[in-house]
Amino acid sequence: VVKFDRLSDVSYQESLVRTFVFSKEYENTIIPFICNNLDYTTTAETFGLQIVGNYGTGKSHLMSLFTLIAENEEFLQYLTNDKARESLSKIAGKYKVLRFELGNSQELWTIICYQIDKFLQSLGIDYSISTACPLEPYSVQLNKMMAHFEAKFPDKGFLLVIDEMLAYLKGRCQPDKLNRDLPVLQALG
Repeated sequence: VVKFDRLSDVSYQESLVRTFVFSKEYENTIIPFICNNLDYTTTAETFGLQIVGNYGTGKSHLMSLFTLIAENEEFLQYLTNDKARESLSKIAGKYKVLRFELGNSQELWTIICYQIDKFLQSLGIDYSISTACPLEPYSVQLNKMMAHFEAKFPDKGFLLVIDEMLAYLKGRCQPDKLNRDLPVLQALG
């Protein structure tokens, strides 16, 4: 079981990359598809990605693999699959990555803003999305935040990875709650 809260430990990071098992489906389809979507230099239209699967199917391990390599090009050397290494080299070292697990029942936008604010602060960016104008659409607020991010890191992308989304949304299945969360996901995508 992969825990995002342990991903600051370098030996744990290396272990996750080294032990990733590449099926033919991963090698030929899933990894190239995800890398093409995360290649922000492409002129093709890209989308937010949602990885869904049953407990124990490797979703967190897959997300960890991508985020670790997106953050640090040096992790490419630990891959055991040459074809995956070639695909992942497109995104290697090109991102600052914010990853976290959802584990409460607060409003999704509130959680997202809190996590982004902590992340921006850790990067030395003096901006708070939480205090931005709440009357503006989510996408406008996110674009303003990205302008501050890009001013500090013009050569990096911002990769936001949220684990345990399905469990969170199941707990918010009442229409009034879910209808507030879905536009947040749309804006993030």
